[in-house]
Amino acid sequence: MKEWLVNSFRILLKVFPNFLVFGVMNFLVKNKYDVSIGKGSKIYLDSFFEGHNAVFNNTIVQGSHVGFCTYISNSSKIGEAKIGRFCAIGDNLKTSLGRHPSHDFVSMHPVFYSTKKVVGFTFSDKQKFDEHLYIDSDKKYVVEIGNDVWIGNNVMLMDGVKIGNGAIIGAGAVVTKDVSPYAIVGGVPAKLIRFRFTEEQIKFLEGFRWWNKEFVWIKNNSEYFSDINTFIEKFRNG
Repeated sequence: MKEWLVNSFRILLKVFPNFLVFGVMNFLVKNKYDVSIGKGSKIYLDSFFEGHNAVFNNTIVQGSHVGFCTYISNSSKIGEAKIGRFCAIGDNLKTSLGRHPSHDFVSMHPVFYSTKKVVGFTFSDKQKFDEHLYIDSDKKYVVEIGNDVWIGNNVMLMDGVKIGNGAIIGAGAVVTKDVSPYAIVGGVPAKLIRFRFTEEQIKFLEGFRWWNKEFVWIKNNSEYFSDINTFIEKFRNG
């Protein structure tokens, strides 16, 4: 189904003006999933939103799952990403970056191993190298972002990376490996700076999984979210 949609989009873009095709798609996504979509953004119909989402200006979202109440800021390019709930994503996030062979192959150029004809032709009659590193066996997503994750501006997530719940990715980071829950990372490549909470507190939050509670529950208990100790004391026994 996903491949059929992508091929249909390509045909439509050849026949009709770009702004018209994406205008219709944005309208359908906005009304179906309750998504606020900024100027110049392009939302593909092969993406799914859980609702109460916001996509800011000049952002592309394709082949992705976006969790409840998550927002994506300006000029981001989100492809084949599984994103959790209550995430805050800054400007210019890039996913689905792809990869090239760095050993064995004489050349890293795709004409020698790919059938996709990225420059209009190929020397290869079969796919000899996986150009994306997927996180799931169905080859649907190349990155996974947990729940309650904050990603700063100008971040790049390499294929195959999983970001744990509650993590913070510092601005300008290039994330090349998995990030633990509630870790704060930054740099190129991204490295651990510190954890947001103690090991015991993280264990509680990972088990409690507040983001899966009903919206009414979260709203009614929102006053306890401003202090981790108060929160745990309040809900330690369920």
